Amino acid sequence: MSSGVMIPQAVIWIISGACNLSCIHCYASRFMDVEELKLEEKLRLIDELAECGVSYIGITGGEPLINPDLEPCLKRVHDYGIECSINTNVQCLNERTAEILGRYDVYLFISVDGSCREVHERIRGPGTWSRLMRGVEAVRRAGLSFSTVMTINSLNYLDAAGYVELAERLGADDACMIPVMPVGRAGREIAPSTGQLITALKLAESAAKSIGFWINVWCYVPGKLIIDPRYISIWADCRRGKVVDIDPAGSLLLCDILDIGLSNVRRGFRQAIGEYFQSREMNEVMNPRLREPCKSCSIRESCMGGCYARSYLIFKSFNGPDPYCPRANIDLHTKVIGQAQRN
Repeated sequence: MSSGVMIPQAVIWIISGACNLSCIHCYASRFMDVEELKLEEKLRLIDELAECGVSYIGITGGEPLINPDLEPCLKRVHDYGIECSINTNVQCLNERTAEILGRYDVYLFISVDGSCREVHERIRGPGTWSRLMRGVEAVRRAGLSFSTVMTINSLNYLDAAGYVELAERLGADDACMIPVMPVGRAGREIAPSTGQLITALKLAESAAKSIGFWINVWCYVPGKLIIDPRYISIWADCRRGKVVDIDPAGSLLLCDILDIGLSNVRRGFRQAIGEYFQSREMNEVMNPRLREPCKSCSIRESCMGGCYARSYLIFKSFNGPDPYCPRANIDLHTKVIGQAQRN
């Protein structure tokens, strides 16, 4: 790879599709039958990420805490001094697991999809609320740092304020939120409408102002048009090549919600990342041909058309606009997603 080829700052690694739950909104259920990298391949990948200067690895799934290769991978990441986080439902987290996570300085993003048992279990299944609370308590006893993550959908969007208040009571650093993506198990009936998504964010914003807490919204840059930046930050660097998604089999994906693999780490990460950034798809993502309402929008430089994965799912184009943009006027919930999934 030549020195001029981009290197991502961060890697989001779907280490396995295996999970201990069957949540109705799960996008990663697509990876359940994917043959994951062997342990030696995982460790070699970490070596190569370190050599290339990747500074952050976010491990997700599936449920990473049930993966038998997790501890040696965490040790290798820690030995290189790479910042590491895990997305987890904490359903099986115990004191021993918490001790391991603490030993390797792992930051946790804990899935919390409602402020009460009824809402959370409607999405994640019976018994998950009590196990969630036990897991969070184990995290707190171990002194681990964590944030909560709520996946906004049509079943829980009205509970957004309660979710923020719960995150603060649990001792989270902040309350993260992300819209459901209409892939995997997530069908038309659970994907929020644009109005429902905006309602959730405004309810969350009101709660954040009231209690002085911080919200971090993922994968929704058009949200900058409607939120108060004093209480809510919005993260998405996908169009700038700063973050790359890797699936359980080692494929570098255009996005973890799109089944578009651009290369594979089994050929070596250096070669794979070169192929990734040289692909036609990444060129289109990083250099979108913006159309209205994006072309004349005040946040076009930072937004770049919003989520290109949602744009591709709906329009078969990476150029935007994000279907959830409040200026796009798209009836995403009742019509467009249903059509996309039928196709």
